Amino acid sequence: MTRATEDQFLGALLGLAVGDALGRPVIGMTADEIAERYGRITHYVADSDAASEEGAATGVITDETEVTLCIVESLTTNDGLIDPENIHARLGFLVRGDTRNWIPESVLAGIEAAEEHDGLVPIADGDEVDLSVAVRGVPIGLLHAIGAQDDAVMREEAGTISRLSHGSAAQQALTFAVAKATCAAATGGEDPLPSLRAELDATATGKALAHIIEVAFEAQVFEDGVFAIVNEGGVADTTGALAGAIAGARFGASGIPQRLIDDLDARIYLSLAAPWFFRTALRRAGTVIDLRIAE
Repeated sequence: MTRATEDQFLGALLGLAVGDALGRPVIGMTADEIAERYGRITHYVADSDAASEEGAATGVITDETEVTLCIVESLTTNDGLIDPENIHARLGFLVRGDTRNWIPESVLAGIEAAEEHDGLVPIADGDEVDLSVAVRGVPIGLLHAIGAQDDAVMREEAGTISRLSHGSAAQQALTFAVAKATCAAATGGEDPLPSLRAELDATATGKALAHIIEVAFEAQVFEDGVFAIVNEGGVADTTGALAGAIAGARFGASGIPQRLIDDLDARIYLSLAAPWFFRTALRRAGTVIDLRIAE
């Protein structure tokens, strides 16, 4: 097991956005419908309702990437510490903008409920789970890919980041699984799926996540894992983002086809955010010290 590199941090964040943007136009479609309309998704296409419009936008991200960036921004400005109120304030800007159109109702309701509880919803095992919430485990996994790894702390932080909108133990387990898989992918660790099976196989959503992790770890190159998952359809922005993040953490930004980076709408912002986030992880782990001139 090795320490994650800046290339892998960038790979995870770019990969997440690539999978998100690839899956966005085919959200809700079945694998057969995708095959009939597009053949096979291997590049960015326009949203289905705008596919016939000349100059329709492609390579555009959804809330999966936007929410992740809110978390990354907050962690970066708070030296790697989770500040629920700070993240909640950032999420507030998203839910008041165009991104709201992509955010599931359960997430919107949870963010609203968190307003009265310092940015975190109360723990409530009756709450539903949402695979899109589990994407928040990606930055948590990257933080733990530097320095000593502590599953107990990772699980606790995954639980906190879940509670920005969802309070169930089941949701926290899904987010932890994503964090664990991202960390293992970035550090060259063993496939974490065997140790996660007991938790994930308990629900249909958990089984879906287990499938994504399995495909991402078995892929020989980045695009193998991401294309396979996106072309299965369903909530393709979410599943694509998860597969892309884990595969991106494995292969690094240098392993992502350049055309998928060049045509990604958010590539510049992600390329700026990743190095700062990487340095934040180094500081949090105590592996780098910033020397500043005292005035």
